[in-house]
Amino acid sequence: MGEKAFLTSKELSDRWRLSDQTLANWRYAGKGPRFIRVGSRVLYPVEGINAFEKSSNFGNAEDQQPQAT
Repeated sequence: MGEKAFLTSKELSDRWRLSDQTLANWRYAGKGPRFIRVGSRVLYPVEGINAFEKSSNFGNAEDQQPQAT
């Protein structure tokens, strides 16, 4: 078995050291990585997470990140 295809909101918030609420705010604002809903669950495709991390808007303190509200 290889890498997981999807991460839960909790797994992603742990990976990025963000709160679940910050990810929820980003989803509401249309920011952050791609996600899908399966029933009431929110899942993030790992390929979308990796693409977001590689984007010019991720990883640098000087870059403007979506802000938690």
